[in-house]
Amino acid sequence: MASNRSFPPLRGPLPGVDGVIARLVPWAVAGVLAVAWGYDVVGTARRQTVPNWAGPPHSSMDYVPVVAGAVMCVLALIALHPRAGRGLTAACGTAAPLVMIIASAVLFPLPKGMFGYAFAPSEILSVLVLLSLAALRCRPWQIAAVALCACVAALSDFLREPNSGGFLYPALMLVMAGLAPGLYLRWREFQRRSHMERARSHERLAIARDLHDVVAHEVTGIVVQTQALRHVAERDPGAVHAMLPEIEAAGARALESMRGMVSRLREPDDEVPLAPGVSEGLAGLEAAASGGRPRVAVRWEGDVDGLPPTVGTTVLRIVQESVTNALRYARGAALVDAVVEVRADGVRVEVLDDGREATGPVGGGFGLVGMAERTRLLSGELSAGPREGGRGWRVRAWLPLEEDA
Repeated sequence: MASNRSFPPLRGPLPGVDGVIARLVPWAVAGVLAVAWGYDVVGTARRQTVPNWAGPPHSSMDYVPVVAGAVMCVLALIALHPRAGRGLTAACGTAAPLVMIIASAVLFPLPKGMFGYAFAPSEILSVLVLLSLAALRCRPWQIAAVALCACVAALSDFLREPNSGGFLYPALMLVMAGLAPGLYLRWREFQRRSHMERARSHERLAIARDLHDVVAHEVTGIVVQTQALRHVAERDPGAVHAMLPEIEAAGARALESMRGMVSRLREPDDEVPLAPGVSEGLAGLEAAASGGRPRVAVRWEGDVDGLPPTVGTTVLRIVQESVTNALRYARGAALVDAVVEVRADGVRVEVLDDGREATGPVGGGFGLVGMAERTRLLSGELSAGPREGGRGWRVRAWLPLEEDA
């Protein structure tokens, strides 16, 4: 049976367009840095052939900015690695500006002129990349340290071109331009996590509602049985007869407390009816193809109505959310197929579609977050991703059952 649970649980972001872009961005930045450094090499080599009618003679010192740019590009690539943490990013972010300052100090004694030693494009791009990475990953004091080093490095242009003037404003603009992308992405990540926390809170509220539906039914049965036992026990009055009124009162108080708690959790206009049976809810999801919408087929094996209430409710919610996502996001799909299989040790749920594009929910996927939260609370596993061959989307879940369930 273990092989049936070989698929991985839901961990981290779901695959899709956003995941592909996130994986391609480091490669794109690395390519831009390589092109910028190559431009520096070619440009410096061409300047060696231009007559210096109004500037200093060319020499091997012309390649100092190129060498500094190469070192800084390497530092930027090291920090660009996804596994680079705060410390490594901050270290690279402070080391690269120091390399620029050293190069400026080396070039300061040399004569200036028409072909003066301005910053190389690879130097500027490396500083921008490291500022963005620091703003995205590091702590505030680390960001401040990297920004200060970058500002001082930008001011070192005075050592290369003392007569250019106006250094402070460009230096501040360079630092602000570098920090802006990282701070924006950091804000977006904060927003995403806030939305996920709200989704988890809403799902926990829904779980509380389902718990109320189940517990209220069970407690009501206890109260009714206790009332019946009172009449039976009247034939043999004794200790049991003395305890039954207290049990009845305790059950009534528990029921009233549960109702009061859930009524405080619910919104004023939120009235949730009792959840339907699992088989009834699954059957209600079936639909024929119409108006460009795919056909929804739902099949189940085993006694789904005999599942423990918490497991049965979770199975129904997973299938409902998966079918809703498929109908909303599966482009060109002709069939949405849902299968529920009840086994001795657990329940297997699988929902898949045959859409043209294997992309998940584009609105953040917080419904999947709720499903993952429900599954986690039951010690189960949930996975969601493209089907084999890249056509369609698949959601799979495994919910274990206790031995005595």
